[in-house]
Amino acid sequence: MCTFERWYLRTRSVTAFVTGLAPASGRLAGVIVVGFLGAAGDPGRLALEIARRAAGTGASVEMVGVATPDAAGDARLLELASADIGHATVVRSAAEGLETADLDLALRYLPDVRAIVLVAPDGSLIEPAASASGWSGAGLVIIANGRDGSAADSRKPRAIDAAPQAIVLDPPRVDRDGTFAGLVAALATRLDAGDDPTTAWQSTVSALAVDAVRP
Repeated sequence: MCTFERWYLRTRSVTAFVTGLAPASGRLAGVIVVGFLGAAGDPGRLALEIARRAAGTGASVEMVGVATPDAAGDARLLELASADIGHATVVRSAAEGLETADLDLALRYLPDVRAIVLVAPDGSLIEPAASASGWSGAGLVIIANGRDGSAADSRKPRAIDAAPQAIVLDPPRVDRDGTFAGLVAALATRLDAGDDPTTAWQSTVSALAVDAVRP
């Protein structure tokens, strides 16, 4: 497992890497982003922004998650459609998160996936994502939700331990200009292009001039 708790963007603009290309067409999704689209604040926006920026590179992107069955949920789906992001696997529900069975079904529905991005996942979603990463060969990126990547009780085994092959990133508290979302999108598109996780990470941080920062 590769864990990167802090990062620092030195110079180059992320937008130079993750925007400006036409969306891909004619193939199944290679990148899936899993997130709760009804989340207030940064978690809800982050999943959308990662998907939008990945789609902007020409990658075929599918959003997997939950959108509320109201006008706010309708607006989220319109945002996805306008960015050419697939959303056939988005569940309309008042629930506050995706069920494990729904994620497992979505992952089997998308057999061509090359990169899986979990945004602030509940701990129960990590194991099925790790399993799908194993049998499909897809790279797995987890945007941590708490110190162990989940909201799991601290007395239980760390949920993140179910995904030893994952790249785990600790997001900044605020990402107003989308810099972190661009970093994750750039990483996902390299995985989609066929890079192994180590190569994808090293190439991304080199291209975007990212330095590790020790707390």
